[in-house]
Amino acid sequence: MAKPENTAQKNPKDIPVHERRNQEDGAEYKRSIYALDVNVQVVIGTARPTIGELLLMKRDSLLPLDCKLEDPVELVIDSRVIARGDLIETDPKTGAIGVKLTEIVDISGDMLQ
Repeated sequence: MAKPENTAQKNPKDIPVHERRNQEDGAEYKRSIYALDVNVQVVIGTARPTIGELLLMKRDSLLPLDCKLEDPVELVIDSRVIARGDLIETDPKTGAIGVKLTEIVDISGDMLQ
């Protein structure tokens, strides 16, 4: 039994740019990638203590980082910095924080290697 054809056409301008399909082979599968979850790490800074220093740490020990409080944080996916931003408080009642993006890193050159 043949399926009835859907004659209602969407106006291409009504479809978000990131969801628009082109006519290339496999293009019908491109939209599904937008539903994938990605783990983003927010890196405040780094430290390089020795194992001995780590073993001596206890509650209230201080681990100095290689950055200042006003330095931007880095958003990292798969060991690649994709953006930088500032930590902000998103909800003063709960103390929740977020990252306000200040720079998007161009990684297009990395992808060609």
